[in-house]
Amino acid sequence: MFSLILTVGKVSAREIYYFKGRNYGSESVFNPISLFLNAGFDMIQVDRNRKIFNLPLNRGAKNVLRNLANPFTPIRNYGTWNFIRDQILPISFERNNAQYWPNYTLHLIGGGMTYVNMTEWYSYYKFPSPEIFSLLTYAMYHFINEAVENDTHQGDNVDPIADIYIFDIGAVILFSFDNVKKFFAEDLNLADWSLQPSFILMDEPELHNNGQFFSIKWKFPFSDHLHLFYYFGTNGVGGLSYKFDSGEAISLGVGMAASEFITLNAISNKKTLDLVWNLGLFYDLNNSLLANISWTKKTDYMINVNIYPGLIKIGDISPGLWLAINKNGSSIWGLNFSWLPFGFALK
Repeated sequence: MFSLILTVGKVSAREIYYFKGRNYGSESVFNPISLFLNAGFDMIQVDRNRKIFNLPLNRGAKNVLRNLANPFTPIRNYGTWNFIRDQILPISFERNNAQYWPNYTLHLIGGGMTYVNMTEWYSYYKFPSPEIFSLLTYAMYHFINEAVENDTHQGDNVDPIADIYIFDIGAVILFSFDNVKKFFAEDLNLADWSLQPSFILMDEPELHNNGQFFSIKWKFPFSDHLHLFYYFGTNGVGGLSYKFDSGEAISLGVGMAASEFITLNAISNKKTLDLVWNLGLFYDLNNSLLANISWTKKTDYMINVNIYPGLIKIGDISPGLWLAINKNGSSIWGLNFSWLPFGFALK
């Protein structure tokens, strides 16, 4: 399977679609380590421990591997039709049976774009065999993501089976074709607008302000400036975007954010997410996010502000800054630089 994916990945010529090497905005802080922290530990935004070195990763990883090694038994116990309805086919609009939604948005579309983005990053920095490095990075962060989400559960878990075997592998194959990459890059302006992961250094370090997010902007046929806008990750907001002739754009969206997991069946580990309203305002240049503010009805990170490198300049230095304000009034501040793999934060 690995050789098949690698072969398909080499079919198209080396045309650049996503990573342009920009030294400003969200693109400037994109690298394998920030990707690993944003995507691998994506679900600690919801209700997981931010002390990532204390997470039960070993236990979670073993259970994920156990289900991947024998996928048919968990699927049969879950119910084959239930598995298809919940995880694969987008036919149910009930929240409890719509686990397929992040499979299409984050794993298929977001995952495919990330594979290409990471391949272009390795190529830009002159790594040999960038496809191989990208696949290894891609596989690593997806596996850690599944282990984090599995948490302490032991037993059947069909979620990583659908995620990895169908959508993650399918994403690499799908985005190995130029027409697909071109459609999402040029027609939909798909971009990585992930956060700026930062560590609070203490006896037990905490990871903050991490999360993998993407944006899509589809231009209305009747306007050269107005776009339909969608921003997605653990949040999903939709609205409008206005692009100026300078390449700058302002986007505003409203929608929902995931606040916590809800366990529907402890035996099969079937879960859904509790959703709360969310409002987002974004400022980007050439689809590289320069600043955003998110306001949501969550206990932590009720207000989250991110200013990326390139917007504020102090001499030759252009730091990234972020602020999170919790519902109880406490706050967390972070500092980041494009030449660092991650940032640092203080409570």
